[in-house]
Amino acid sequence: MEPEQKIFLLRVDVLPNNIQTSMKTQNITPQEAIGFLEMAKDQILDNLKHGRKDIFQAFKKEGEQ
Repeated sequence: MEPEQKIFLLRVDVLPNNIQTSMKTQNITPQEAIGFLEMAKDQILDNLKHGRKDIFQAFKKEGEQ
């Protein structure tokens, strides 16, 4: 039996004079969602501390375009 797929997607659209956010979750508890946000925050702060310009790293899953 395969483990259930968990999805946590956060989108932030930065527009002139407006910021819009949307979030999609599947099989994620509120506590897990908060933990993921904390992990992202920690990664950003760590990258800034090390002087990296690319604060996010993106990876493409096999089969995605």
